[in-house]
Amino acid sequence: MRTWKKLTALLAMVMVLGLTGTGFASEDAGFADVSGHWAEEEINRVLELGLMDGKTAAAFAPNENMTRADLVVALYRLAKSPSVEAANPFTDVEGGEPAQAAVWASAQKIINGKNEAGTIFDPDGSATRQEIAKILNLFAARQVKKDSLTNRVDELSGYADAADVADWAKDCMNWAVASEFITGTSGNKLDPNGTAPRAQVAAILCRYMDDASTGDASKDDPRNQDPTKENELLVVSFGTSFNDNRVATIKAIEDDMATAFPDCDVRRGFTANTIIEHIYRRDGEQIDDVKEALDRAVKADVKNLLVQPTHLMNGFEYGDLRNLLEKKYADKFDSTKIGAPLLTSDEDFTEVALAMVNATKNAVKDDKTAVCWMGHGTSADSNSVYARMQEEMKAAGYDNYFIGTAEAAPTAEDLVKLVKEGGYEKVILRPMMIVAGDHANNDMADEKDPESWYSVFTAAGLEVVECQISGLGEIKAIRDLLAEHAKDAVDLKDVADIIASQPNPENPDNAEEPEALADGTYAVEVECEQSMFKIDSCELTVKDGVMTAKLVLGSESFDKMFVGSKNAAKLAAEGAVEGVAADGKTTFTLSVAELDKALDYAAHSVKKDEWYDRTLTFLSPAAE
Repeated sequence: MRTWKKLTALLAMVMVLGLTGTGFASEDAGFADVSGHWAEEEINRVLELGLMDGKTAAAFAPNENMTRADLVVALYRLAKSPSVEAANPFTDVEGGEPAQAAVWASAQKIINGKNEAGTIFDPDGSATRQEIAKILNLFAARQVKKDSLTNRVDELSGYADAADVADWAKDCMNWAVASEFITGTSGNKLDPNGTAPRAQVAAILCRYMDDASTGDASKDDPRNQDPTKENELLVVSFGTSFNDNRVATIKAIEDDMATAFPDCDVRRGFTANTIIEHIYRRDGEQIDDVKEALDRAVKADVKNLLVQPTHLMNGFEYGDLRNLLEKKYADKFDSTKIGAPLLTSDEDFTEVALAMVNATKNAVKDDKTAVCWMGHGTSADSNSVYARMQEEMKAAGYDNYFIGTAEAAPTAEDLVKLVKEGGYEKVILRPMMIVAGDHANNDMADEKDPESWYSVFTAAGLEVVECQISGLGEIKAIRDLLAEHAKDAVDLKDVADIIASQPNPENPDNAEEPEALADGTYAVEVECEQSMFKIDSCELTVKDGVMTAKLVLGSESFDKMFVGSKNAAKLAAEGAVEGVAADGKTTFTLSVAELDKALDYAAHSVKKDEWYDRTLTFLSPAAE
């Protein structure tokens, strides 16, 4: 569930002016027609933020159609109610906040007049769903100083009435649907010409604010320019859609690399294509994936390529990167080098431990406070880096520092036990990740989520003094260490020899692809990119080369799964796999196309009645 805390910055941003408005302000709220409504939470949020008012002193009127005036007023307030100096082009609205909002929206080219001359605003007219998509898109684009925001994937064609979307609204409607601000209606329809009730618009605004509350993307530098030098340093990161933290971590790392390597073009590559697409759709910022960045370097005739990942450990992602360079690109450059991940040598662990302590020690006010770090976690052998870091902390005398993971062991519950055994009563939580993105904000710090670290520690009777939403990349010592790894790589052998001399711990012998599994049943591990999707166990069955998985979830939160994306699941008339719920768990029998590769699935939430994308990797069974 998206949380209120994400809107903290927006609370400071939004002002309700003491001007003539469109209804009754939130201090008059307590509306009887809101209680028990499906959008009660969203309505209360927009009322608290002052974005919308009641229609009367006693009623919010959630089922009344949203007027054009109320819509632009809401966006005007969300934009901090800026001063308006432009002349009023409309003859049917004057005076007060609605007029100011309409004039502002017109000057920003967010709205047009309803007539050819552009003089009729039609303030009391109902806003259609495609008009809302258009207006919201243009508003969002102006916030990030873009002409428009688009989505490169067609999300409309599968809907029964996609042809009813007007040409002027298609790009914006596609963006709004892809962003999940606007969802389909019954009968697999978009209903672009239908009107939207006030409750629905309140929900749309909340979804937009949750999505846009991660900071200013214009402060970032995607570093997607064509190289101009013979030498390129490609900084490879998983990525994050949290704009402020991307600037504070990934951009900071890249900027420091540019200073350390003045003879190199420093460029960026992300490994998470879902994040790339999300940023492009929301902010209009184009970030290259690794292959795009490498192809750009080849096309620009770069001679010497140096790749430095920001990965924490030598795990699956690092191994994939090395293999990509060796098999696909090593022969395309005169020289191809790759730097080591952050935690590689004994010295690395010592330096990173010291950096972590220095970054948090001032927050520890007494000997009853422990510092608990959340790593990502993995089912791979490289998960041992967390235990290794715990040993480093203990050896250095930092007994009040504890290392856990979001998706593996040690768990939050494990750390609670250790903290209590140590006699500590209070904790500081912080992510042991290069960036403080989704895991830090939700899995660690979400006060509303009963499974978050905050909730687990609090429920155990421990006081959470502070959740520090700060990635390791914000620490200068960490950035310096990554730069040192890149410098060390310059003096090493070429990538093929590096791979030969430094075997991947996930594939120690650099073995060829494994042969197909023999028919039988195997217990396998499953990795999921979405941490809130808790997998208890998985049994893989192979028969005549066809693989199926008996996947057991640790809750009854999902009742159906689908092989494919959530959008495909929404459009499919059949094909969903029904789960079998029992004893607080749910079992699904799913087809598996391939092992050791991220595969797209969708899961249907019982509570929300919505499909969600889930990316699962079924790992090859361990050799006997």
